[in-house]
Amino acid sequence: MAVALTVGERILFHLLQYTKYLDSFDVPIDITQDGIAAALRISRAHVALELKKLKNAGEVKERLSHVKRGRTKRKVYFLTMAGEARARQIKLYAKENDIDLTPYQDIRKCKGPELWSVLDEKFKPVVAMSCVFRKPFRREVLPDIATSLLPVDERGMVDLPKELKEYVLSVTDPEKARDYHSFAADYWLHWDDLKEVVYHLVCARRHADAEVLVFNHANELLLSPDEELLEAVSNIRDVSKGYVGTLRYVQAETARRVGRHEYCLIICKAMETSSIPSERFDGYMIEGLNYMDRQEWELAYSAFIRARNVFDGRVNVMLECNIAEVLIRNNDFHEPKEILQRLLQQRIENPEHESRAYFLLGIIAIRTGEDDEALRMFQLSRAAMRSKQVELLNKVSQMYYANGMRDKSLEFALRASSLKESGTF
Repeated sequence: MAVALTVGERILFHLLQYTKYLDSFDVPIDITQDGIAAALRISRAHVALELKKLKNAGEVKERLSHVKRGRTKRKVYFLTMAGEARARQIKLYAKENDIDLTPYQDIRKCKGPELWSVLDEKFKPVVAMSCVFRKPFRREVLPDIATSLLPVDERGMVDLPKELKEYVLSVTDPEKARDYHSFAADYWLHWDDLKEVVYHLVCARRHADAEVLVFNHANELLLSPDEELLEAVSNIRDVSKGYVGTLRYVQAETARRVGRHEYCLIICKAMETSSIPSERFDGYMIEGLNYMDRQEWELAYSAFIRARNVFDGRVNVMLECNIAEVLIRNNDFHEPKEILQRLLQQRIENPEHESRAYFLLGIIAIRTGEDDEALRMFQLSRAAMRSKQVELLNKVSQMYYANGMRDKSLEFALRASSLKESGTF
C-alpha cells in the first residue's frame, strides 16, 4: 500500500535522492522548481508555495547553480541537515511498515503498475499518449492539464523509460492506442522524421497513408535503413496495386542493408513474379546485390544476368558494373574488361558510375600484371569522382543563387572552379 504523504513530505523525499549534488558545479534540472514539479506531477505554483514553507521550517535551502546543459544559473534546492533527517525518518518508517514509496518518486523511476494505480484517471490519457512515442518529443504538443505531470528536460522534451511505456500501453485500450499513434505520426510528419511517421502510421493502422509515404519518399527512407524501418515497412498491410513495387523495393533493400539476407531473398522472389518488367528487374538486381554481400559470386552473377534479360537491348550501367565486378571476384578478367570498355566507349553520364568502371579496369590491370595501365585507370577513376564533386558544388552554388545568397553562391562556385582546375579533364 502507499503511505499518504503531504506535498511537503513528497518534496523532502524527492530531494533526498539528490544530496550527492550538494557540492557539484553542475546539477540536474530535477532540483529546480520546474524539475520538482515535473517529477512529483504537481503544479509549479504549488511547489513554490511548499518550498517556501520548507525553507521557513529550516528543512530546505536554496542556491544559484549551473544546471546541466543549461545556459544560465538557476535556483536549485537541497535538504538541510534537519530536512535530510526528516526525509530519512519517512523512508525508515515506510520500510519498517512495508509501505511502498515508489509512486511518490519521479515518474521516470516508477514501475508501471505502481504509477498506474495511483494516477488520477484524467491524467491517464496524457501519459498513455506519451508512451507511444519512441523518441523524445515536445511536451507542448500534448493537451494542457492542471499539473506538470510529465518530466521534461531543459529543452522541454519528454522521454519516458521503455519499461514504463511498455506497461502503460499493455493496459491501454487498443482503439485509444491507435488514436495516440495517429497523433504521433502527425507530430513526426511536422518534424520530417519519416521513419517515425511510417512506424506510427502502421501502429495506427493507417496503412493507406503509410504506403503513400513510402512510395513518395523511398530514397529518403533508404538513407538510414535499420531494423526499426524494416519492421515498419514489413507490417504495411493491404497494399494498393500501384504501390506494391516500391514497397517491396524498400522492404528488400532495407533487409539487405541490415543483413537480413534470407528475408531479402523472399521479397526478391515475390518481386520477380511481377508482371511489371521494372519490378522484376529490381528483384533480380537486389537479389544479386544480396548474394554479393554474402560473397556468393556465382549466384550473384546468375541473378544479374536474369536482370539483364528483362530489358533486351537496354544497357543499365550499374548492372553492367555489377556483372563485371562479380566476374573479377571469380578471377575471370577477359569478359569484364570487354564489358567495361564497351560502357566507356558509349560514354557514361553518371561520374560515379564512370569512376567505378575505371576503378574496376584498374583492378583487372593489377591482376594481369599491367601496373602502368592500372595506375592510368586509377587516375581516370579519381578524375571522374572529382567531376562528380564539381557537379555537386555547382548545384549548391545555383541553389544559393536562387535563394538570393550571392556570397555563398560565389563561395561554392569558386570551390568548384578550383577543384576542376586541379584535376585532369
